[in-house]
Amino acid sequence: MKNIVLAGGSKNLGKFIFDKLSHEFNVINLSRSNLKLNKINGFQYKCDLVSKKNTFTTLKKIKSRFKKIDNIIFCVGNSKKTYKNLEDIKDFKFSFNNNLFTFINLLNSYLKIFKYKKTNVIVISSIAGVKISNAPITYSTAKSSLIYYCKYKSKELSKYKIRINVISPGNIYMEGNNWHKKIFKNKKKVKKYIKSNVPLNKFINPAEILNICKYLIDEKNNSITGSNLIIDGGETL
Repeated sequence: MKNIVLAGGSKNLGKFIFDKLSHEFNVINLSRSNLKLNKINGFQYKCDLVSKKNTFTTLKKIKSRFKKIDNIIFCVGNSKKTYKNLEDIKDFKFSFNNNLFTFINLLNSYLKIFKYKKTNVIVISSIAGVKISNAPITYSTAKSSLIYYCKYKSKELSKYKIRINVISPGNIYMEGNNWHKKIFKNKKKVKKYIKSNVPLNKFINPAEILNICKYLIDEKNNSITGSNLIIDGGETL
């Protein structure tokens, strides 16, 4: 059975991916918060990826139990809802810490501990990294940097058969997430926004993101690297 490190599998899209993939793989979840596992094939490690030291220590613990990691899925991100005209440096630091440096810490620790073994890395970003949107500029620039970093590293690490691909979803709707809360507050306003901005006039189903992950996990599709797969209903057109 393949081993997958999933960063951010405790809530929303990450938890959805964890629950579904745990039926087929050994999924090793890294999360700052505790996750109640379903006693399938899941493993939990509490880890703050913002901390370089904590990330490295956690990956060493994983290595002592799992000699090989086949796939890494990075589903970590955070955005402060600040829409200032003049953003503070601390706002940028928060966004870059939580949306870019978390992945850099994870990738660097993995490479040092698992010695550049063949791996498939999937990074879930956002269309906020490829278009101007209502997202805070701090969040958008961090996601844009994440996408570029992955593209750069995919070329550098290809000689080790390490593939890195990005998935940039649009407006995902699922119970409990921000869009679910917005619909509860003002359904008419949300429907108007989606109709005006998304050509296919629909939300993204989390299952669509899961299917892309499974496609990239499949060894038959091992020629894909450095790609940014945009799943947004046409919003970035």
